[in-house]
Amino acid sequence: MKADAVAVRWSDEANQRYLMLASDCFPSDMQDEERSLLAGACACGNLKPDARTRVIPIHAHDEAPMRHCARAGYENLVSVPVRLQQRLLGEIDLFFRSEVHLSTEETELLDALAAHLASALEGLRAAALEREAAVGEERALLARELHDSIAQSLAFLKIQVQLLRTAIDRAQPGKVQQTLDELDEGLRESISDVRELLVHFRTRTNSEHIEAALQETLQKFQHQTGIPTRLQVDGEGLPLPPDVQVQVLHVVQEALSNVRKHAQASHVSLDVTKGNGWTFVVRDNGRGFDTQVRHGETHVGTKIMRERAERIGASVVVDSHPGQGTSMTLSLPPYPVAMVNVGTVGLNLPESTALPS
Repeated sequence: MKADAVAVRWSDEANQRYLMLASDCFPSDMQDEERSLLAGACACGNLKPDARTRVIPIHAHDEAPMRHCARAGYENLVSVPVRLQQRLLGEIDLFFRSEVHLSTEETELLDALAAHLASALEGLRAAALEREAAVGEERALLARELHDSIAQSLAFLKIQVQLLRTAIDRAQPGKVQQTLDELDEGLRESISDVRELLVHFRTRTNSEHIEAALQETLQKFQHQTGIPTRLQVDGEGLPLPPDVQVQVLHVVQEALSNVRKHAQASHVSLDVTKGNGWTFVVRDNGRGFDTQVRHGETHVGTKIMRERAERIGASVVVDSHPGQGTSMTLSLPPYPVAMVNVGTVGLNLPESTALPS
C-alpha cells in the first residue's frame, strides 16, 4: 500500500477503548500517547458498527490526537475495520504523508487482509482458552487422583498409627511389630502411588501414533515391578487425536496400577486393535477376583478408569474370575473427541479434525 506507517488497534469487549496491538514505522512518542485511545476521541478508534474501509484527511480534524498526526507530517489516514462474523474487533490504520486514493481492488485487498487477521487472532484467543481449560481439567484430574488413591492410603496410615499407640500403651510387643510392618508397607504403597501419579501427568504423546507411548508405559511398569509385559498392535485405523491419546494412556496406566497393587501376576499383556473404533485390552494372569463383589481399592481403580473413559465417549469393561486373572477392555467410539463433557468453547475438536476427508 506504500503507506508511511501502520498501527493495529484492538477493541476491548465493550468497544469503549482501543489498544495498540502492533505498529510499524510509527513515531515512538505517538506510540506512547496513543497506546490506549477512548473510542470516538480520534479518527482512529472511531468506528461505527457498519463502518467500511475509508480514507480520512487528517487536516480536516481539529482534535488533539489528529494534531499529533499532523505534526508528524501525515496527511491522510486509511482506516480498515477488522470484523469477525459482524463483530467489530478493531482496526488497521495506515498513515500517509501524501494524498491517497483507494481503488476498488485495493479496498478489497485490505478488507481480505483484515478478515485473515481477525480469524488468526480469534484462533489464538481460542487456543489460549483451550490451554486454560486444559490446565483446569488437569488440576481436577490431579485432585481426583489424590482423593481416590493417596488420600485413602493416608487415612489407612493414620489408623495404623492409632493402633500402634494403643499397642505400646498396652505393652503388646507382637502387636507393635505387626503394626510397624503394616505402616512400612503402607508407606511403600503411598510412595509408589505418588510415583505413578507423576508418571501419569508427565505422559504426553509426541506424534500422531500412540504405540510408542504405550510401549514406554509398559517398559516403566516392567522396570518398576519386574513383571514381564507384551504389546501387540493389530489392524489399521485413523490416528487418535492427541488429547484422546492422553486419556487412553491414563486408563491403561490405571489398569497397570491395579495389576501392581492387587493381581500378584507374573505376566501382563496389552493388545491394541486399530479400526473404526479402537480397543485396548490389558490382561494379567494374576489371582483375579469376583466382579460382583466390590473390592475396596480395586473398585476405586475401576471407577477412575470409567470416569476417564467417559471423557472421550469410551467405555471400560472389567472381566475377572478368582484364580483366572483379569482383563480390562477400553473401547473407543468411532472418531472420539477429547473432553466431550466439558462445555468450554474451543475444547472440542472440529469434525474435520477427526473425520476422514
